[in-house]
Amino acid sequence: MTSAGAVAAGAGAVWLAGDGKSRAVAGSAASMSVSAADSDAAARYWTARRMAAATPVDQRAQAAPRGLTAQAVPPSTAFGGVPTIGALFFSNGRGDHYCTASVVQSASQRLLLTAAHCIHGGKNAGYATKVAFVPKYDRGKRPYGTWTAGLLLVDRRWAAGSDADLDFGFIALNPLKGRKIQSVVGYNRLAVGQGVGRTVNVSGYPKIAYDSRDHPIYCRTKTARQSRYQIRMDCAGFYGGTSGSPWLLNYDGRTRTGSVNGVIGGYQGGGSTASRSYSPYFDGDVTKLRAAADDRAR
Repeated sequence: MTSAGAVAAGAGAVWLAGDGKSRAVAGSAASMSVSAADSDAAARYWTARRMAAATPVDQRAQAAPRGLTAQAVPPSTAFGGVPTIGALFFSNGRGDHYCTASVVQSASQRLLLTAAHCIHGGKNAGYATKVAFVPKYDRGKRPYGTWTAGLLLVDRRWAAGSDADLDFGFIALNPLKGRKIQSVVGYNRLAVGQGVGRTVNVSGYPKIAYDSRDHPIYCRTKTARQSRYQIRMDCAGFYGGTSGSPWLLNYDGRTRTGSVNGVIGGYQGGGSTASRSYSPYFDGDVTKLRAAADDRAR
């Protein structure tokens, strides 16, 4: 992920490879619109000081899972970040927190993809507030500005029952200075039904308290099956703050983009350690949710 290059922006159909079958459930989206006044308040709220003080919504230990030795886990690499991936800041009633999110291709040109638990607390909880995205955030730098949320959307089954197999969600960002996020930073495509054993580039934002390098990190590793609707990957350094990190297939070092095949989330909230991470398996459910988000964003 360290290769530099221009990002090609533009709209178009989402790339869907394979014929992964969605569970036969008439699932629908649960969304929350954010008023213009609340969006403006969020933009003012997130000062550099508050961003630096925000804590991860996920807490992940350093120890590797039983049976997994440190020598068997690939290391992560600190780098300067990429425009399509950034830090997602929010409040959830228990303080100011952050996760990782990425821009995903959409006709509305406004969508982010992250873990559902980053924007909605699941069963008996509600949506986060003061949601803002900083592309390529690095040590307080905001090279592409701060983008506020206009719409938050998760699957109803996550909202009603914290279904770990549906721990993904979408955010429609408000335009900034008359421009939409996709036209400014580019996008990653959406990939579903890709099976396991695939090489992915995973990038996220570990909290400095856990990683003194104080940079975003990336890792190139392979996916494996965890359960019917969960996949996993092993790589060191994915501490708290990396929930929502995209798993990119076919990563192109020139454009610094790829196809999102998962996000850190799902089983154990994405993982109980910094060495093994999980993602819901991307099938028709994520496709339907993206379509609902895109429709409501236009």
